[in-house]
Amino acid sequence: MKLNLRSVDLNLLPVFDAIMEAGQLSLAATRLGMSQPAISAALQRLRHTLDDELFIRTRQGMEPTPRARELHQQLAPQLTLLRDTLDPKGRFDPATSERRFTLISVDYFEVVVLPPLLARIQKQAPGVMLEVVTASDQMNEQLKKGHADMAIDAFVHDDDRLQRQVMLEEKLVVVARKAHPVFKGRCSKKQFLEAQHVVLPDRNRRLPLDQILNAPGWQRRTGARVTQFSSMLATAAGSDMIATVPERLARHYARPMGLQIMTFPVDVPPVPIYVVWPPALERDPAHRWLRQQLAHTLKAL
Repeated sequence: MKLNLRSVDLNLLPVFDAIMEAGQLSLAATRLGMSQPAISAALQRLRHTLDDELFIRTRQGMEPTPRARELHQQLAPQLTLLRDTLDPKGRFDPATSERRFTLISVDYFEVVVLPPLLARIQKQAPGVMLEVVTASDQMNEQLKKGHADMAIDAFVHDDDRLQRQVMLEEKLVVVARKAHPVFKGRCSKKQFLEAQHVVLPDRNRRLPLDQILNAPGWQRRTGARVTQFSSMLATAAGSDMIATVPERLARHYARPMGLQIMTFPVDVPPVPIYVVWPPALERDPAHRWLRQQLAHTLKAL
């Protein structure tokens, strides 16, 4: 049975957020301009409402329970958004904001895009935090339910309830270890099909490459299936298997891993990299600012 929101005093949520952030009741009380007895009483009401201890008193302060951590992960971005929305100034100030953004993506984003994006953000908004969670087939539902602010991925389902924009196109290349007995800087169709490949799991979606690989005479031999792009590259570097990966990612790892980068044996259309977000955040000043920072970062890659 779902919790009836009418039975929850929403004024308790900022108290919960303050205790999580401060780690001490006295400090949380100071931040909220409340007395410590009032904070303690609010915590007791929260414990009763949610049927969880929420915080355990220790020598180091108030230690959150697993339930409290889970709640805070979901509630903190929504409380920040609510504060920004109700701000009478009606604006977002990056220099003072402590907004937390949750982004859904794969390790391609974490390796290629996240470092320069964070470098750009830290100069303008030192208090802003980014959290990246792994992309899955539940991505659209996560966005629509408010569990994430945006997703960056090549795999996008059509959904009228979400906004999306192509912000980058990525070329696919073939990589193999430099001392590979067959590949010497070039990759023919025959060599490609005879080699063993390390691949990613099938996410029930299709890229331009999949259209080629599903055509007659293009069935590749799968030697290993791994969970991340970085694992594909490591496997190719340590074996005679080859991998087809985004060019920017290949160039990032080629020298340290001892990989050679080869053009795909036939022309493959570039892969569009999408940014997807819920319409509810379309006009949110903070979200708009983050999309702008992401666009500038991708343009410079």
